[in-house]
Amino acid sequence: MVVKNFETSLSSLKNGSVSVSATEAYPEPGMASVHLLFSNGSKLRAEYWRITIEGRAGFSSFDHQQKYGVPSPIDAITALKEQLQGRIVTDAHLDSETGDLVFQFAENIKFRVFNFTSYEIWEISFPGGTVEYSNFNK
Repeated sequence: MVVKNFETSLSSLKNGSVSVSATEAYPEPGMASVHLLFSNGSKLRAEYWRITIEGRAGFSSFDHQQKYGVPSPIDAITALKEQLQGRIVTDAHLDSETGDLVFQFAENIKFRVFNFTSYEIWEISFPGGTVEYSNFNK
């Protein structure tokens, strides 16, 4: 029942927009913690994430502050803002096998929040007061 209620809460994000900000939780290279604020008032904090654009890997939290031979370090938070800020969520769901959160946006952009462990590495709260964590009981 927990997953069904959670999926219902996630579906409430559809057709709304999102804004992105940094959390400053882990400022070192390869760590790009973000907050997403959805237009319905829901809030997501994520430690590890990846964005795909038109079915291809774009960039991830692991790229943050890495140089990879480019002139200046990559700012994954700014890049994420450029891709997601104000975009409409077309789908939101929990990958029941991995515990990842998956958000589909207009123009074939997908934002995946990883759940690598049984510890809290993402947290989402909804306007009614419900809060779910990456380590919740599936």
